[in-house]
Amino acid sequence: MRSKVTLLALVCGLCACAPPKAEDPRPAAEAAIRALDEQWSATAGKNDVDATVAYYADDAVLLPPNTAIATDRKAIRDSWAGLLGPNTAVSWKATKVEVAQSGELGYLYGTYDLTIKDPKGGPAITDKGKILEVWKKQAAGQWKCIVDTYNSDLPLPEPKK
Repeated sequence: MRSKVTLLALVCGLCACAPPKAEDPRPAAEAAIRALDEQWSATAGKNDVDATVAYYADDAVLLPPNTAIATDRKAIRDSWAGLLGPNTAVSWKATKVEVAQSGELGYLYGTYDLTIKDPKGGPAITDKGKILEVWKKQAAGQWKCIVDTYNSDLPLPEPKK
């Protein structure tokens, strides 16, 4: 009996001396990325090109549909400048956000809505589609998008006969 008590005391003592478990960084990182992405969508909705591009890391890439990869800040800015304007309304919403166990890299996917009004009063162009973003925690601790892509849910137009 005495050996059981001693063993129990030893086990309890070892458990008490074990270092505390490190807090899982993922929930806070996921919330941070989700909040940043909501801010980013609101910024793009104001058609502010420079503020929209500020969410990208310096080495980010943008993979827009039907054109080449934008591999530098100027190309990313040019892509957004071609999309945003006084007749454009764009927004997106994350469906899922997930962060790696290390807490240094995360991704999200979701949906977007885009409307471009015809300045001459014709019918507006509307589009709905999907987004995928990869986010990386930078050296200073802030999150920036490093890979961004989107594509339409609309079917391809029928070939002209």
